[in-house]
Amino acid sequence: MNDRAAYQIIDSSQYGRVPWKNGRGETLAIVSHEDEKGIRFRISQAAVVENGVFSDFTGLHRTLVLLSDSGMTLTHERHEQRTSSPLLNALDMALFDGGDLTSATLHQGPIEDLNIMVRKQDTQATLKAIYREESVCIRPLQESLLQAFYATQLCHLSYVADQAVEHIDLLENSILILSAAGVLTVEQGGGVFIDISDL
Repeated sequence: MNDRAAYQIIDSSQYGRVPWKNGRGETLAIVSHEDEKGIRFRISQAAVVENGVFSDFTGLHRTLVLLSDSGMTLTHERHEQRTSSPLLNALDMALFDGGDLTSATLHQGPIEDLNIMVRKQDTQATLKAIYREESVCIRPLQESLLQAFYATQLCHLSYVADQAVEHIDLLENSILILSAAGVLTVEQGGGVFIDISDL
């Protein structure tokens, strides 16, 4: 198997820094795609260090993954209706509309999160936390816009594709972009599998 064609590793040191729209922090930009309509999808990582209101991303659907155990609660307001998303443990997830008025309340100090945004009009994201000795099937490239595994800790992975097995070591907070149909297995560690596709 040609590993350059089958997968790509992006280390956290390669992430770009982008200021928040609300000016109250910055995001580590991991992977993004834009077209003539604007953002199609974006994966990023950020630290939330204080209570406050999230930036407005009207037109995008957001999935936020808690990366630390400190925890926080998100409150969403839309058309005078209020809902909340308590995130208590690492890899807990919240799904919400980017146009909602969303605010964060920290439980025990700063947290780190992973943020996946997709355009509501034509794009969807499916996320799954996977742990040691768990596997996930990788679809053919033409069936997905992006398939990736984000490591929340040091990981040892096996990737079976093109009738060959690759053993991959992935550092904490790095991401593995997968480009060939096959099976990815977490031998050690854990993280989040991300599948972004047409709606």
